[in-house]
Amino acid sequence: MDAEALKSRVLNVFSDVMPEVDTANIDMAAELTTEYGVNSVSIIQFIVGLEGEFGIEFDDYELALGLYYDMDDIVAAVASKVK
Repeated sequence: MDAEALKSRVLNVFSDVMPEVDTANIDMAAELTTEYGVNSVSIIQFIVGLEGEFGIEFDDYELALGLYYDMDDIVAAVASKVK
């Protein structure tokens, strides 16, 4: 899967979890917590959505909000799991 397709699918899942965020204009390098209101609950919802969308699995230690500063971190995490 190419990088743009992966990014698009990640943003679609994010849009489902955080519908108030305009993903068409998202800053991929902006801090998720301060810019987009992501919290410990929404990051879990996001990760579960990504697992379903991509058929991947995150380990328990990968569920911490502190591991993902920005959307680029999320995309990289998914890319490392997609075969």
